[in-house]
Amino acid sequence: MYEAYFGLSDKPFRLSPDPRFFFASPHHEKAASYLQYGLSSGEGFIVVTGPIGSGKTMIARHLLANLDDSVVAVQIATTCLSPDELVRLVAAKFDIPVEGLTKADILKRLEQCFLSLHAKGLQVLLLVDEAQNLPAETVEELRMLSNFQQDDKPLLQSFLLGQEELKAILARPDMEQFRQRVIASCHLQSFDCEQTKEYVLHRLLQVGWTGNPALEDSIFPVICEHTAGIPRKINILMDRVLLFAFLEEMPVVTETAITQVLAEMGEEFSGALSTASALGAAEGDEQHDGGSRFQTSRTWSEHETEKLFKTLDDVTDVLDKVIERKVATIRYLDAQLIKKRRQYNAPAPSESVPASSARYTTDERILGDDGTGDSTAYSALDQCDTAMDSDNPKTGNHGTLKNKHWFKRLMKDS
Repeated sequence: MYEAYFGLSDKPFRLSPDPRFFFASPHHEKAASYLQYGLSSGEGFIVVTGPIGSGKTMIARHLLANLDDSVVAVQIATTCLSPDELVRLVAAKFDIPVEGLTKADILKRLEQCFLSLHAKGLQVLLLVDEAQNLPAETVEELRMLSNFQQDDKPLLQSFLLGQEELKAILARPDMEQFRQRVIASCHLQSFDCEQTKEYVLHRLLQVGWTGNPALEDSIFPVICEHTAGIPRKINILMDRVLLFAFLEEMPVVTETAITQVLAEMGEEFSGALSTASALGAAEGDEQHDGGSRFQTSRTWSEHETEKLFKTLDDVTDVLDKVIERKVATIRYLDAQLIKKRRQYNAPAPSESVPASSARYTTDERILGDDGTGDSTAYSALDQCDTAMDSDNPKTGNHGTLKNKHWFKRLMKDS
């Protein structure tokens, strides 16, 4: 909705991972370099971990978008799979029929598939997202798949991306054999204030931002504090900030605007940013106690969270269209009211204007509640007020259209 108003080619802060918006912070650049190193070596495991929303899936999408034709890559976003379920899922990703086959039969067909690809000079890569959901025995099954070899070279290479719990799984004593196959690992960190600013500007520039709206430097420490420097949380906040700037016709996004948006979001159901400050302040403590202080009874996987935010993106698009219709309706009513006002103010051709008609010379009288205005205009206006107030019964008379400051300004400008 705000993209056209600000001259942007697309929404800069979409929640769905898009390789176009990959931001090479020092930690993200390091993780991407490790993945490239793993590809060049053609063996071993690469492990990338990080907090929820820190950009692990984005790194995977960035890697896949930049692969050449010599690599055959598949990506799986895991749930809590057993070893047998993992083997079946990997086989299905390589278009191998698995119905009615035993695990031994599936493994034999997988090996034949890998050998066939190797004979064509192709490298086979398996990207496992949300790997922290895998039981230890399933991670061990991944190691067994890496035992498929030809000419002393692995036929399958695997990269694991997961939340911080994955580190605890790999640190178990019975995972020693797997750890010896890990040739590089990286843990993503949240952005500091300077990186937060660079990230926001980077995403805006990708969609043709030319400084409209302008961004005050003072907003970036506030954004960093309330998002804990987590990319996904920055996206959530900045998307709302741009919508707010559009609705308020703000040429400059100020610290006050950020504070207003944060206050609005703090009252909403999502709570997406409600604990951000606490998480940022206690980041050091969380590293020592395993994050137990902030664990909840329901842990959402990154894949589940991505699906949820994709749904929220769709809902946002629908709401944008609803707002556009409401704005069009308001403008229509505004035009009708202006027309009525001019009719009231215009004297008859051969008559002088009575003194009593002076009550029609101000917007306040025409928009007032004393019943002196045109009944048709009042009916349409009251219908809009009723529709707008029905979503928030607590607003009372203060929530009516006539009392909106932007509506009064619109009438004044007209």
